[in-house]
Amino acid sequence: MSQDGQFPQPEFVNAQETPLVALAREFDPDSRADIPGLWAEFFGCGWVLPGDEEPACYGVSYNVRPDGRFSYAVGRNVDPLPEALPEGACVVTLSPGRHAVFRARGGVQEIPALFDAIFGSWLPQSGETLREGAVFERYPFDEDSSPESMAYEIWVPVAG
Repeated sequence: MSQDGQFPQPEFVNAQETPLVALAREFDPDSRADIPGLWAEFFGCGWVLPGDEEPACYGVSYNVRPDGRFSYAVGRNVDPLPEALPEGACVVTLSPGRHAVFRARGGVQEIPALFDAIFGSWLPQSGETLREGAVFERYPFDEDSSPESMAYEIWVPVAG
């Protein structure tokens, strides 16, 4: 939800394929609360990558399995990709195509509730169909950002 408690209405965007240099780990519904630790680990890596010019960061959920386990990566878009990746890094590629983009501003603790609202209410009632591809968060550069109030976007791949 946004800081004003409103559910943001999505904008539909046709995205291009976007490769990210990332740090990835496996999670499950019980360990998803540990995702902030992966963010801290990512920011602590100190990677300096040529072509890392976009200030946005990404959190990517992918390889979701029926038992609820999933992969999650924290990364940045680097263009071109380096020939050699830093130790511990991987490449995660965001799929091209149509996405429902939910833009909000709020505290980091509010993000799981927005995910739950998107997949528990909005998607089943919207007439949209989830398609293959990673669901991801995009955190654009925001000089007024703090853990209690930051701009973020949730990108959901939908058919169409």
